[in-house]
Order: sequence, then structure tokens, then C-alpha cells
Amino acid sequence: MTFVSHFVDRVDIELDPFQEEAIAAILRDESVLVAAPTGSGKTLVGVFGACRALDLGLRTFYTTPLKALSNQKYAEFVRAFGVENVGLLTGDNSINPGARVVVMTTEVLRNMIYANLESIDDLGLVVLDEVHYLQNPYRGSVWEEVIIHLPRSVRLVCLSATVSNVSDFAAWMREVRGQMSVVEARGRPVPLDHRYLYADRRSRQVLSIPVLQGGRPNPKGSELDPPWLASTRRSFGPRARGVGRPELIEFLAANRELPAIIFIFSRAGCQSAADETLASGLRLTTSMEREMIREVVDRRLAKLDPRDLKVLGFTAFLAGLEAGFAPHHAGLIPPFREIVEECFERQLIKVVFATETLSLGINMPARSVVIEKMVKFNGETHKILSPGEYTQFSGRAGRRGIDHRGSSYVVWGGGVAFADVARVVEGEFYPITSSFRPTYNMAANLVKRYSPEAARELLNLSFAQFSQDAEVVRLEAELRGLRRQRSPVPSRGEIEEIRVVPGSVISVPGGEGSRHRASLVVLSVSQRHQGRMKIQAVSPSGRGYTLDATHLREARLQKRITLPAIERGRKELMRREAAKELKRSLKARHHQEPSRDFLETGHSREVEARQEGRAARLQERINQRRATLSGYFERVLSVMEAFGFSKGWSLTPTGAVLANIYSESDILVALALDTLCLDSLDEPGFAAVLSWLTFEPRPSFTGTGLRTAHPELIERYHQLQRLSSELQRLEGARELPLTRTPDVGFSELIYDWADQRPLERILRFSPIPPGDFVRNTKQIADLARQIGAVYANQPLGRLARRTELAIVRGIVALSSEITIPTDELAQFTGDSDFDVVGL
Repeated sequence: MTFVSHFVDRVDIELDPFQEEAIAAILRDESVLVAAPTGSGKTLVGVFGACRALDLGLRTFYTTPLKALSNQKYAEFVRAFGVENVGLLTGDNSINPGARVVVMTTEVLRNMIYANLESIDDLGLVVLDEVHYLQNPYRGSVWEEVIIHLPRSVRLVCLSATVSNVSDFAAWMREVRGQMSVVEARGRPVPLDHRYLYADRRSRQVLSIPVLQGGRPNPKGSELDPPWLASTRRSFGPRARGVGRPELIEFLAANRELPAIIFIFSRAGCQSAADETLASGLRLTTSMEREMIREVVDRRLAKLDPRDLKVLGFTAFLAGLEAGFAPHHAGLIPPFREIVEECFERQLIKVVFATETLSLGINMPARSVVIEKMVKFNGETHKILSPGEYTQFSGRAGRRGIDHRGSSYVVWGGGVAFADVARVVEGEFYPITSSFRPTYNMAANLVKRYSPEAARELLNLSFAQFSQDAEVVRLEAELRGLRRQRSPVPSRGEIEEIRVVPGSVISVPGGEGSRHRASLVVLSVSQRHQGRMKIQAVSPSGRGYTLDATHLREARLQKRITLPAIERGRKELMRREAAKELKRSLKARHHQEPSRDFLETGHSREVEARQEGRAARLQERINQRRATLSGYFERVLSVMEAFGFSKGWSLTPTGAVLANIYSESDILVALALDTLCLDSLDEPGFAAVLSWLTFEPRPSFTGTGLRTAHPELIERYHQLQRLSSELQRLEGARELPLTRTPDVGFSELIYDWADQRPLERILRFSPIPPGDFVRNTKQIADLARQIGAVYANQPLGRLARRTELAIVRGIVALSSEITIPTDELAQFTGDSDFDVVGL
């Protein structure tokens, strides 16, 4: 049974029209962009694409923006395809990397493309999940790099939230990738009610009203505004007040709106909400559910030291779980978050207090969603939610196949008028905007892999450039196509070396998008005017082709066959008989015809000259336009050359290191490796230095500083500070974003951890949240892993690998493990349920 037929057999729900349309495009061997609301079943399209690729003998890479989401998709795909067919590649894990379906973060795929790894040679499909993530200001460029650099023979399935400018984004994709179908679904499979929640000051009841009536703001809503926000003067005070967490949960339970996700835009707020609810005495679970919760906890934390559990606040965490609610935020260690996710997905806990990190793709649908405040801190100031942000949060409400409707509640708050709430709810969609800009690492890889002209063409193919000037992208794509077609006419020596004679069987590029080549047999070879070669050939189907010497540059000589003896002048009969003989000699069931691009490759010098002229005119038009990205790129290159990473259009040895360092502070990392003599340090000291380059303070933890007991580190830190100051000076002069200044705030914590001190000692005397400690340690481990690979068998590489081993232990190691219950490892071809709803 094929994977596709198995897919069809296991899909026991009626497909939505957008799913059927996307699957039809995949069957036509087309790339497809699917834009649909959260929870609508987009992943099902990616799963079908993987089935199709597997049946064609090709591999599939499924990419996600987050390690946590990659881990979740890996578990789902193991259930769907069987453990032997699925792999995982993230910074933390490498499981079965040669599998036929590999789940990975998008950065991993970008790095594989730059490294020219053979693992993408048999790649047939890439699924880009959450492709709208390319607007992320720090990581979004990676998506554009992948889309631009992947071979055009690789098909894409791009899954996006519903956005307002999908046609613009699709137009860019077509310019860069060629044929691409666009499938857009605006309606949700589970209808969503948007409601405004408040407590009546007189009756003390918790009530709700629709935010919209007949598509317009509900007039009753403005009556609830406090006087300082009201649009008209009123003699009475506010009729409404805020809703406490316990009474909010009681309201949801009474209205059968559980399970629910309550979004609170601060870690401290999530934690205090869980503590407040626990202290209220609310209990939402049965004895059987509590027993099942403890089984999940025991399974996921079995390897953790009991002393570590104490310092992690496990007792209160477990008490909340058993009562039916829990916090979910980045300050929790990953195993705690994964416990919450599994228990919520299995409906064992009923309420999750979450920060916005939960809106980024993790599969945790609920019956209802509550947004406690419509204002959140964006890193610089407090701002009201955008329509796109609200859509992401509310999209969690309504479980497909379970709920008839979902509910999204906005809680009354004294700081936001009802009219502003209604405006955000009405907005619904948001545009994809590009955050693409060349980093130092990207620039190094462009210099390493491309000519100056090709590198600038690639930059002009970005969505950022398209958004600024779609004409430049179109011109660059056309110029790129012309240059692929153009090739100089072979010299006589080259032609004679190919030795094409009547009876020669040659292979040439096959039909559009095909990975297979077409076979032709040569019927005659003659000379045209001015000595041009004329080759008559025929395919196994009997179709005749006229070729010239230009085509031989892409041809491969397979063998020779004996042509049938046919009287001169009977061309049609000769074609038919030669085609039959060719078909017999190939012994293949299916045959390709030559691709259109191959056939149109310069039949004459006149065509070649016209192409040359057209290319020159295209280049002139491109040069006349303001090349914003190219100018930015030039300024990046000038900084690299000032520090000795490049010379002209070539990389120095330190530039080659930079090409393999993937970090927000990539150039500063490469400078530190080159100048600080780090191979003389021990593992704790080396880990401390790497922390200077990765640690970013948060309001809850700004750092502990650097102890004077490490003079060898202090001197290196001052040296790195001087390098950083000079780098920022050059960047400022060139109007480039400033590379982050090194920070010693995490130095002592990671030094002690690498020195094998217990977690209890580190966290007891430090205000850092446990989840932040794990996250920062894993970032250092990832950088150490990269350095170990770059410096391989050198002392610095060996030190980096020892450092990684020293810090990936205990809770850090456990946070990188993938836990899948044994009963979920059923084979795809066995008795497992093909969990369409879950996917």
C-alpha cells in the first residue's frame, strides 16, 4: 500500500475545500501556499505532501520556527509514519537524520543549504510551517534565504496564518520559485464568538456581551467604559469592574467553556494567577484525572534529581496541575512546559495561564480563550494588541472535531475603551512584512558561494526588495533565467569530443520540474550555414527535435544503437522505427520529453545575440533603480574587510569561520575566536566567554557580574569590549544596526555549572528564572557545538566539545530529550490511528 492510499484510507473526516484544492495542486506536482486560520487543518496538507514525496522515492523536510514545535511535530509524524521513517534535527537533537521525513527548525535547513550537504540531493519537498514568521525582526531572514536558495526542483508547501497581503506574498514566491498555487481560506472550521467580559458593580455577576453586532461594535459596550474613557459625559460612575481569576474560571466552568487558555502578558502575572487560583480552593479535576496527571509527571521527570525538583518549585507546580490548572511561560523549564502541554492536550487540566509564547504554533487548542488585558509590552513601550496578534491568540479557541463553536473573551479593563477593543476584533488579519537584511554570516556565505553579480541578484530576489520594488525582483528573475539559458557555442574541438553521430543515444534535461532526464536518439548530423551544426533526433514517443551544438553542452552520451535501414527521404517512417528501437533499448516503462528551457537554449547566433542584448537592457534597468539591499550589503562587506574577514571578493581564513557561525553576534563571535587565545582556557572559562556573546539581560534578571577571582577572564573581557567598541563605531559610521555589546551577566552562573556545581546552589542564590537558566545554557551549548565543528581536530575544537559535554547535563540535558509514550510508536502501516484532527 502506498503512503498516499494509506493517507486516503485513514482520513475519516470530510476535507475542507481549501484542503482538497491544496492536495490537488500537490498531485499536479506544483508548489502551494496555504493561508488559513489557526486550527483549520493546514498541517494535513503538509502531511499529504510528505506522503506524495515518499511514494515518489524522495525525501521531505518539515521545518518549523521553534524547537518546541519541531519536537511536537516529530512526535506527531512518528505516530503517522512510523519511528523508522521520521527524523529530527534541531540544535538540541539529531535523531535519525537520514530518515525519509525529517522535522527541523528552519535555521537547520538554511545551514544545510549553505554547507552544500549531500542530504538535500534527493530532497523532493520542503514544508515551511508558519511561513509568515519571516517577518520576525531577528530570525525572519532565514525563511527568505531558504526560499531563495533551495533548488527549484524542490517543491514547497508553505503554511501560513491568514494574512491580508497573501496575493503580494504569492506573487513574490512565483517570481522566485516559478509555478505556485495559492489556496486561501478565510472562514474558520469552528465558528468563533468574540465576547466582552465584565463584572457588574451592582449585581456582582460576571456577564458577557458580543463585541460585534451585525458586523459593527455593540453599542452596549461603550456604556461600560469608565468616565475617563467614555465618549460622552455621564453623571454616573462605571457600571463594570474587572473580573478576578477564580470568579473568571467559575464563570467559564458554569458556561461549559472549559478547557480554556487565559493569556496574561507577563511571567509573573501567569505565576500569580496560578497561585491565586490554587489558594482559592478551586478544584477542576477528578481523582482519575489526578492519577493520570501524576503518571505524565513521573514519566517526564523520572531522570531529574529530587534536589533539583525542590529548587524548581515542583511542589506548588504539581499541586496546581492536580487541581486542574497551570502556568505556561518561558520562565518554566521545558519539561514543565511539556507536561502542561500534554496534560492540556489530553484534557486532564482545564485552565492554562499563558504568555504570548503559546500563540506561536504549539498545538494546544481550547474551547475558549481569554485575553486578560488588551495591552502588552513590546520591548519598548506598552501598546494595544494589533489585529494580527489578537487573531493569533483567539485562533486557539474552538477544537476541530470536538467543539461546535469557540469563544474568545476580552476582559474589561480600565485602560482600554470598548471602541478600541472592537476595532482590534474587526481588524482580524495582518500583512506579512519582510525583515530581510544581509547579516555578516549571510554575506560571508554569499561571497563564498557566488560571484559578485549572482550575490547581488539573490539579494534583489528577496521579499524585502519585492515589497519595495516588485519590478526589480521581476527583472532579476528574468535576467537569471536568461543567464541559465545562455551558453557560448562549443568550439569544434568540444563538438568532436562529444562524438555525436547517427545512432548516438543522448540524455538531456527532462520536462519542467522533473528530476529525471529525457533520452533521444540522433538520426542525422549535418552542417548549416556558417558551419552551424544541425542535429535531428527523436524521443521514444516518436516526437522529433532539431538541435544544434549549443544543446550538446547539456547532453550526456549514453550509448549507440543501430538505426533501422530505411530508404532516404522517408523521414516519418525513420522517426517511428527509430523511436521503437530506442524504446526497446531503454527497457523503461515511462519516458520524459526534453524540457522547454532546454529546447529554447539558443538555436542560433541570432538568438544568442538577442539574448545578450536583452540581458544588457535588463541589467541597465536594474542598475538605474535604487539598490537598497545591495547598498546595505556593500556596507556589511566593508566592515568585514576592515576586520580582515574578506579581501576583495574572497574570504580570508577567519572569514571562512564567520561563514559557519550562526549567531546574532556572528561577527563578534568570529573576532573573539580569532583574537582572544581561548584554547588556553578550561571548560568553565570557555563557557563564561561564550556567555558574553549570547546572554541578553531581561528585566527579571540583569545578571550577576564577573568575579575578580578570574583575572584571565577579566583581561579577555576588556579585550572583547575594545573590539566591540571598534565594531560599533564602524557600524554606526555606515548606518548599520549595532552588534550587541558583550554582557558578563551570566558568566558566573555558567562558570559554576560547567564546574559541575549542583543546580540547587546556582539557583538558590540567583534571581534568574529556571527556564531562562536552561535557555541561556542551551544557547551556549549550541555555540560551542558550532565551534567544535568549525575547528574540528584543533585544540579549540576539542575544548568546545568538552565544554558542551560539561554544561549539557542534568536539567539542561533533560530539557533537550524527546519523550514519546511507548504506545504512540505504532507503525504507519500498522494499526495506528492516523490522527488527522491532531495534525
